[in-house]
Formats: sequence, structure tokens, C-alpha cells
Amino acid sequence: MAVASNPDQIREQWRARLTDLIGQIQNWANNLGWATRQIDVSVDDSELGRYSLPALLIQEGGIRILVEPVTHSAPGADGVVDLYLMPGYDDIASLYSIEGDWKLHYMFPGTSAVATIRDAESKSLTCDSLREVLDEMKKNAV
Repeated sequence: MAVASNPDQIREQWRARLTDLIGQIQNWANNLGWATRQIDVSVDDSELGRYSLPALLIQEGGIRILVEPVTHSAPGADGVVDLYLMPGYDDIASLYSIEGDWKLHYMFPGTSAVATIRDAESKSLTCDSLREVLDEMKKNAV
């Protein structure tokens, strides 16, 4: 992978977008009755170097979910964030930033099986779509 022409600027823009995203998800999760805690995760990116980014732990009862940044850039997306069911670190949903709009990819009930989570049905990230995924995760985790 080629080195970014201005890695500091790209890193700071990615961090700012994540800070906004994590804050919004935290607000929605809290309003839905989930406990949350922001944390920092360390990233070692071959293009941008080693740096830290915000992530979010979401918990209700014994169900814990980690919202963790994956990459600032992917084919067809300008950012990827995964939602993992803990402690197994099961990748259960992904967020893709496409032209500044976060899309939630999840295998919603009644949808056809797909090869990867990116191929799953996507919805715009809203409080309602987040609630739908969190509710499904609760049902499947029990």
C-alpha cells in the first residue's frame, strides 16, 4: 500500500469523523438504555503509521458490544467501523462511510445469506437502525 501524501491530515480527519460517529452512537445507545464507555484503541496502519482512535463499549446486562474503527479507507468507502459481540469478538455488523453517510450493514432477519457482512443489506445509520441491530444482538446472544 502506498504511503499517504499527507498522513497527519488524513489521520486527523479520520479521528474527527470517528469522534462524531462514536459520540452519536453513544448518545443513541444511552437513550436506548445501554451503558456506554468511550475508550481509545491503538491502530498500526501501514499507510498512516501508529496512532490511537476512539472506540465505544456498549453494554446491557451481560451483553457487551465493541464499536471499533477498522480503516479510514476501503474500496468504495471512506471509512469502516465494526461492531463486535464480546467477548468472542464476533463481527456482527459493520458501518461503511460512503460519501459522508454512515451505512449500517447487518444480516437482518429474513434476508438472504451473503458471503460477507459488506454484502448484507444496508440501512442508513439512525437511532432506529441501531436499535434494530442491538435488539437482534440481544435476542441472538441469549
